[in-house]
Amino acid sequence: MSYHPSFWDDPEKFEFISTVKEVEGEEIILEETFFHPEGGGQPADRGEITDHRVKDVQKVDGKIVHRVPGHELESGSEVRCKIDEEFRRYCMKAHTGAHLVYGAGRKKLGDISYSGFEISENKIRIDFETETHVTRRTLLKMEKMCNEKVVEDREVRTQTVHIDELDQYDDIAFAKEIPDQEEVRVVEIDDWDRATCSGTHLTRTSEVGRIHIMGKKKLQEGVTRIEFCVAEDALKKDYEQKEHLLAAERKLETDDSQLSKKIADILDSREELKVRNEELQERLLGYDLDTLYRFDTPDTTFCIGSVEIEDNDQLSRSVKDKTGPSEVYIVINDLDSTTCVVSVGEDVSHIKAKEVIAEISQEFGGGGGGTADFAQGGGFGADTEEILGYIMGMLDLR
Repeated sequence: MSYHPSFWDDPEKFEFISTVKEVEGEEIILEETFFHPEGGGQPADRGEITDHRVKDVQKVDGKIVHRVPGHELESGSEVRCKIDEEFRRYCMKAHTGAHLVYGAGRKKLGDISYSGFEISENKIRIDFETETHVTRRTLLKMEKMCNEKVVEDREVRTQTVHIDELDQYDDIAFAKEIPDQEEVRVVEIDDWDRATCSGTHLTRTSEVGRIHIMGKKKLQEGVTRIEFCVAEDALKKDYEQKEHLLAAERKLETDDSQLSKKIADILDSREELKVRNEELQERLLGYDLDTLYRFDTPDTTFCIGSVEIEDNDQLSRSVKDKTGPSEVYIVINDLDSTTCVVSVGEDVSHIKAKEVIAEISQEFGGGGGGTADFAQGGGFGADTEEILGYIMGMLDLR
């Protein structure tokens, strides 16, 4: 099936006169049209046909169908058509930019192929099939390479070829599915990228203006999505990044040349403070555990009370280490009064840690678990003093 749309020959024709060939409800087919239908990742052109808004454009059975709600046109009518030039040019910049990004991907990621492509309002995405891990530094290098090609003002060539002639091109990139048509469009950026593509493109890379790679997402094993923007959107993103950079410089009282060193120094200091804080927390916890209520029975010493600590894991470790052979520790974290730990010494046989937690849970709700030697619970519907009072009564220590 031959398919050679007029926008391939003149992508910058934004106004034209045509004749209505077919009409079916809201749908109109013209003798000749320069409207680009939705497809190949490019959205449908916007515009008007004799002052009626074109709501959608689709390719159906080899024909370009325009959806024009509220029209009163008949077959044979001559119509004046106007394409939204600003939106078309945005799509041309986006599609040309995609070839620049894909070319950079080939050079930085090695063996890649297309898995998907889409132009949306403020960003464009390309899905790469690649086994290479894509890092943020790789994206930065790709962005630099793309913008170098924009500045170099390389020629963008397009030509229509028969599908049987594609094998004459070396290193040509294909969409995931080759279209079922006799003619295909080959787009080539001089000494950078060559691919089959049905969209609309610029004639020079400089017309893209700017490319800003926003980030990446791993969709699945072997498929990475790269999102970018072009032209004014790219400049806006660059400006926003510089604003964030300036804010960070002001906050840290430095400039961009010293920013990374300043951050490294802060992180080193933060790590030192973290270690020091953990040491102090451990010492404070040790002191708190030493000052718990102590109840001596003929064969067991009970240490019961509350402490304040941010790290429940540290509380568990310290209580275990603190528990002597004939001791039982029952400690509630007062910063998180629903957390209680019970540790039983090896010589104590009449107290089971998990049974203590089970009884507290039965009285106040919540839950927990553990072993005879150590158990932990939480989610209790009572405050610390009420829980401690219940424990004292349960063990007959009042």
